[in-house]
Amino acid sequence: MRQITLLFFILFSSILKAQFFFDYSPRQQMEQRKERVTPPLFKGGEEGVKSFLLKNFNQPKIREKVDGRIVVAVIVNSKGNVENTQVVRSLTKSLDTEAIKVCRKMKFKPATSGKKKVRGRVDITFPIRNGRLSFLNLPTVDV
Repeated sequence: MRQITLLFFILFSSILKAQFFFDYSPRQQMEQRKERVTPPLFKGGEEGVKSFLLKNFNQPKIREKVDGRIVVAVIVNSKGNVENTQVVRSLTKSLDTEAIKVCRKMKFKPATSGKKKVRGRVDITFPIRNGRLSFLNLPTVDV
């Protein structure tokens, strides 16, 4: 009885393996998915993003004593326009709404898959020190 079940198991497993050989192997599927996908890019790169954020982010009039980062996920359509935004990491409601307003103004070079333009996602980080946007590691001080 053991020999029959062992024989059946070997035969059944070899049939399953043969079926996988006729389909794409997982390695081939991964290579097809790695088809030269480039994410959406902002003009000017990282420095361009920083200057755009500093220029367009309106500091709140009532200063809140908060430190941290606001992370906004941005969906960029195939034309390079911002299609959808969502706050991934939040600090305060007023700072979050201002970050979303700034993100909706941005224009990107669209993501590509091969030679085709596709939708893509970009995460934009707003570093906040003492309730103000600051790309320096030093705390902001009122003079």
